[in-house]
Amino acid sequence: MRPRTTGQMFIVCATGLIALAVVLYGLHVADAGPPALVGVVVSLVAGASVIAWARYLTTRKKTQAELTGGEQYRGLADEYRRLADLAITAQEHTDLKLGELSAQLDYVREQNDSLQKILKEVE
Repeated sequence: MRPRTTGQMFIVCATGLIALAVVLYGLHVADAGPPALVGVVVSLVAGASVIAWARYLTTRKKTQAELTGGEQYRGLADEYRRLADLAITAQEHTDLKLGELSAQLDYVREQNDSLQKILKEVE
């Protein structure tokens, strides 16, 4: 159930008033007594109550859906933060390992260079 605009509410209220006027005029022409008038009033009150109750239930359901959506959003945001932290930690570990590998590679190059010098001297 979507909210109505002001023009739509005006049309609904005007139609209801016209229908009430037609019913009351019909009762007056038929020369109905007070019990018929009481019946019409009770019917109107019952109808208005049903409509108000239905609008209350839809509004409550919509509000609960929005709150649930907010909780789901917060959960997803927390999960995103957790995954982002894990990604940053993994990146830091990768950088450390690359630094270690670079140092080891430099050491191996130095060893290779010294070995090349020794081989040249031996020849």
